[in-house]
Amino acid sequence: MDLSAQKKILFLYPYGYWRANPNCDSLVERCQADNLSFDLVCPSRSNCLGEGKEIAEWVWLVRRIIPSAFKQSFRRPWKLKTIWRSVIHFFRLKDLIHQSHYSLIVTCDATGLSLLSRMEIPKKVPVVYLSFHILFRTELRTANERALARKETASLPSVVLVLSQDKNRKDLISKELNIGRKPIDCIAVAPEERFPLPSNVSPNKTGKMILYCGNLEKWNLEEMLDTIALNIPPTFYLRVHTHFKPPSKLLKRIRRLEKNQGLHFTFDFLDEKGLVDLIDESYIGLAPYFPQPSSWMVNQTLFHIGKASTKIAYYCSRKKPVITTPLPSLQEALSNYSFGIALNEWTDIGSAIAQIDSSYSLFSENAYRYYQGELNPTVGLNRFWEKTKALIPKTPT
Repeated sequence: MDLSAQKKILFLYPYGYWRANPNCDSLVERCQADNLSFDLVCPSRSNCLGEGKEIAEWVWLVRRIIPSAFKQSFRRPWKLKTIWRSVIHFFRLKDLIHQSHYSLIVTCDATGLSLLSRMEIPKKVPVVYLSFHILFRTELRTANERALARKETASLPSVVLVLSQDKNRKDLISKELNIGRKPIDCIAVAPEERFPLPSNVSPNKTGKMILYCGNLEKWNLEEMLDTIALNIPPTFYLRVHTHFKPPSKLLKRIRRLEKNQGLHFTFDFLDEKGLVDLIDESYIGLAPYFPQPSSWMVNQTLFHIGKASTKIAYYCSRKKPVITTPLPSLQEALSNYSFGIALNEWTDIGSAIAQIDSSYSLFSENAYRYYQGELNPTVGLNRFWEKTKALIPKTPT
């Protein structure tokens, strides 16, 4: 049987940069390694692969496409071309799906399933559902969110395989979507081991780097930035790195902290090797999480983050101790492996740093033990990819 001669696989990724999610990156890599034909569709043209075309403005596309496009055009005229190009590509993709161009679809979260529902995918096309954010029905506030939930539910009959991060989140999504009978695999959102570890995981420098790497939002570092910067001990320094330039008001705060508190701030794109090199230069990694009731994307789903924390996974994969937040799903891992400290009050970050510094080798080894014991996704991804490939119809060679 020859799979390579089959119709394409469609990866429908509803966020801007698919490589930011190591599981998605690894699944696409396996698809390429098996020489299977595929299209990767996502909101950014530069990140699409194959013949995939970008579909941006995901949320309003889920509701009334043409009326919403006109509305968005008046509200954001500077994005006029992007808006209508998204509409064209949406209908183009819908047409390809109905022409049986794809034998299998892999998508993520409520947004991905909702888009498929709007495209009215044929029941004969199996869908693999990667769940990274759970849309809890108790958190629905807006018409868009209610539409997302309805469309997600409508597409569930086509779902034949589900990926979650850990058993707790598996149980939550199974209950939320009533999909207990569907196979759900659990794989941590974590990088595979691609680069050798440095010989010295504790850099011998005058100032040791306390690293935060990621977006700057209210649900992570933004509101704690001043507190953390003010309480970093003198022999350490805070490095904040993000892919995107922050809004002007936040940038002014950061520049003030750079000048008065010795904060080191950078914003530019790093590929995975660049990210790993930056983590290797660090001493301790920061992974704060503060659930926000204003959005389902960062409320209950963030409270139950568990093994969906890519930051913690990257830090631990490079033997870096972690300072994080005492969410129950994170405290359980900390109690089992003791790879860092969870802080209730971030004014105490100095004492947390001192505690880690006094037993650095132990915290470092525990971090790597946690990665190897529960986060390293390679075995699980291999198994999940074999299940995914088995869904592709086979024909005689």
